[in-house]
Amino acid sequence: MTLTQHHPRSFRERKYVYPVVSRRSGGVSVGVNLTPAGWCNFVCVYCQILGEREGRPKESGQHDLQIDIRQLESELREIVVLATSGELFQDDLFRQTSPDKRALRDIAFSGNGEPTLSPQFPEAVRRVAAVRAECCPPSTKIVLITNGTRLDVPTVREACRVLHENNGEIWAKLDAGTEEHFRTVSRSAVPFERILSNLASSAREFPIVVQSCFLSLHGIAPSLEELRTYTARLREITDGGGEVQRVQLYTVARKTPEPWAQPLSDEQMNEIAETVRRETGLIVETFYSR
Repeated sequence: MTLTQHHPRSFRERKYVYPVVSRRSGGVSVGVNLTPAGWCNFVCVYCQILGEREGRPKESGQHDLQIDIRQLESELREIVVLATSGELFQDDLFRQTSPDKRALRDIAFSGNGEPTLSPQFPEAVRRVAAVRAECCPPSTKIVLITNGTRLDVPTVREACRVLHENNGEIWAKLDAGTEEHFRTVSRSAVPFERILSNLASSAREFPIVVQSCFLSLHGIAPSLEELRTYTARLREITDGGGEVQRVQLYTVARKTPEPWAQPLSDEQMNEIAETVRRETGLIVETFYSR
């Protein structure tokens, strides 16, 4: 298993911050985990975290949304120093990292669930922005990896503005074109129209990156109708004045909670990418199962 296929969300007993070598970042990404208890409003069929728990989401009563923000900031400073000094690559897990993947690319709000569900998300963004300004190379990004369900919440939107002012990017999930496919993949009670509206309004205020996971369900790849509806959703965002910086298409690379949720082949992914490019004119990055 390669480093890009293995993303442990803990490192040297830190509770909230962890380094990974990220395919989509192209180097070292320092993860900030605001939901260590696993709180999320999606139960995606391909979720690595659910896969590690054998498909069993935690009961809502077990979720502890409160985090120690001072500890988070302290851990972040420590991990950033390890990454920028090169000491990180003396660790057994990172020793084999190729030289071209050793640069610190971003600090990413990711982790065990949806980061914007944390009531401390706005304060965490401010703390991360301060650490980035003090300790990181100017090119370092702050990335919010989100399912988009709470981008319409005023405190979250304001935090996204702070993020954007500090070389930030929003990587927003859009795994479907139709309501039916969205329900099948995300297994969420959040209205699909809310997500579409949130992505469109956010993209009108600042550029977004759209992340889309395509996979085989019970041995069946997404239909042509589903792909056409998906590309139409992307065009709705851009036709409405929104800016999509790029689209990141990926497939399953790690253990899933459902055995019938499987990766697409490289050829299938390339065909999907070409369809998206042709029908939207957007920049498309493709990430495969390996």
